[in-house]
Amino acid sequence: MNLREKIKFNGDKGILVITIVLSLISVFAVLSSAKSTHVFVHHLINIALCFAGMFVAYKINYRALSRLAIISLVLAAVLLFVTLVFGNDDRRGIKIGPMEIQTFYFIGFLAIFFISKFLAVRINNESDMTLQDVSGLFIVVLLFTGGMALSNMSTAIIFFATSLAIMFLGNVKAKHLLLFCTVALFFGSIYLFGTDSGRSSTFRHRCHYYLTNDNSEGYGDQMIKSKAAIARSGLLPAGPGQGVINKNLPEKDTDYVFTTVTEELGIGVSLVILFCYLILFYRSILIARRAEGPFGMLLAVGIGFWFCCQGL
Repeated sequence: MNLREKIKFNGDKGILVITIVLSLISVFAVLSSAKSTHVFVHHLINIALCFAGMFVAYKINYRALSRLAIISLVLAAVLLFVTLVFGNDDRRGIKIGPMEIQTFYFIGFLAIFFISKFLAVRINNESDMTLQDVSGLFIVVLLFTGGMALSNMSTAIIFFATSLAIMFLGNVKAKHLLLFCTVALFFGSIYLFGTDSGRSSTFRHRCHYYLTNDNSEGYGDQMIKSKAAIARSGLLPAGPGQGVINKNLPEKDTDYVFTTVTEELGIGVSLVILFCYLILFYRSILIARRAEGPFGMLLAVGIGFWFCCQGL
């Protein structure tokens, strides 16, 4: 095999292009909001590491890796425990040297990996899901959803929705899914409205703001300023650092980075970002259709669904 054949890319070129486009936009966003050169350089290093990780994942035979599904579930559980007990201040990640890693995304992927393999085995064997199978799978999803919800409600909801989508495609009966959602809603309501632990209080206050527009306690500040910044943007870019409202916006370089990009690069670029995530999900569906076997199909849909939900 010559060098040209070794470096030839046979993966999905659409996903590669989308990744490059979103990475370039992220460079602008960090350049605009970074407080120091160190932050910008750190972001460039992260992008380089991500592309290196993509290349490694591209070279791995996922079918051979599926044999490690049980190990992936154990690793996800350990990582969740370490994050919640020994993680950073907000218990959403861990520090390794100078780097801070948001572990919930790795935890979600490892759990989705196990769920996809669990369902694929039943499909390959052409066997119906027993009540014991369904109950075990539901317990796994609920435990990880509950653990994530302690410090990151949005990621927990996305993981739960992704799990439902995979189980639906994995031939889990509708009545079982309905029962599962009912049980999850019951325990979720107890946690959200019956306790003040984790993120439940923040969730209730934000729901109160959404329903009443009462911002007396300040839980709507980010949303109000974000909408104002987007309303201020035009069709053409204003330029890096030219935003006005986003300078006073909390989390302008993380949760609300879309606002920073929209105010300074304009509505056109923001629509491109949304379109990129929709194409990403569409490409994941095409990959799922071409996958050899149910495991690849379920995993492709799960990853695409997760990324699309996270972005939107």
